[in-house]
Amino acid sequence: MDFALNDEQRMLVDAAARYVRDNCDLEQRRQTSRGDDGFSREHWRNFANLGWLALTLPERAGGLDWGVVELALLTEQLARGLVIEPVVDTSVLCGSLLASATSPHADSLLARIAGGELFAALAHIEGGGRCEFDTPLATTATAAGDGWRLEGTKHLVFGGHNAGLLVVGARLEGGELGLFAVAADSAGLSRTNYRLIDGSRAADVRLDGVSVPGDALLLRGQAARDALALAIDKSIIAGCGSALGAMETVMAMTADYLKTRVQYGKPLAQFQALQHRMAEMLVETEQARAMLCRALSLFDDPAQRPAAVSAAKVLISKAARWVTAQGIQLHGGIATTEEYAVGHHYKAMLAFEQRFGDSDWHLARCDTLIDRSPH
Repeated sequence: MDFALNDEQRMLVDAAARYVRDNCDLEQRRQTSRGDDGFSREHWRNFANLGWLALTLPERAGGLDWGVVELALLTEQLARGLVIEPVVDTSVLCGSLLASATSPHADSLLARIAGGELFAALAHIEGGGRCEFDTPLATTATAAGDGWRLEGTKHLVFGGHNAGLLVVGARLEGGELGLFAVAADSAGLSRTNYRLIDGSRAADVRLDGVSVPGDALLLRGQAARDALALAIDKSIIAGCGSALGAMETVMAMTADYLKTRVQYGKPLAQFQALQHRMAEMLVETEQARAMLCRALSLFDDPAQRPAAVSAAKVLISKAARWVTAQGIQLHGGIATTEEYAVGHHYKAMLAFEQRFGDSDWHLARCDTLIDRSPH
């Protein structure tokens, strides 16, 4: 696979880097994260105008239909500015599920996402659930006339605090999985909102006899499971791109700090032990980038994608947490303050390490897939 960027990819990277540099600073992020939305609607409108919300959506719904390589390039740049807007949850995770449905109702929702008119969130994890891949499914969907009636409770719905659309996983009669498009203002639906460690928001969602029309059922059975696995894997790739952006940014900030901070009569950058530490941070970052490239090269192969994505998730999340932690260590006390970006990058990496399955879960996934592979 040729990883040299083509002209369109370079334009995407340049535009995202320029936008982040000119518009996304830590103080603005801190202020908007305290608001009711938890992010900037102005940024969201700009993202739609720049085509970023439509990046991986299908052309039939107004999307650009680009792939995971472009997605990772975009999220890497957005992470440099600690962008908190729910691009992955709305456009990538829910967008991929809606795209798999290929129904007129789903396409109309996709068009609204691409235009920046609709926020969406996946409501799938339930009590005792480990992650979106691995959760008990007690929420039920019962046929009621021409529609469905939903009963249950969903936990840790990322971005669910203000989503206008929830993609809800429920157990159909017979036990198969069904994925439903549910308007967040539906009668019987209630939300409990809270803030996460990285400053983003989530919600617990209660479905108390929520009635939805028949076309709200997007996918069912094995098709729903396959679409959910693909959407989560794509979102993990987006998160890995964000992790690389965070690692690169923390390294650059730390290098600048060591060059200017004077101790014992000379800059900290002249101390050999700290030079070695920076070299180790660089090695971890480059190894993470190589692992992401491998996952990108195998993503379109259904047989190899799951193991490649899980391997990338394990290595990159651990590397990102270590690199950002070293950034805090080398900066000293200043890095632990709310006014300094390094600590925020570390918190973002803590959240990513647990999102979509922790390292133990993905290592077990790799083991299972390897055991089933032909020898």
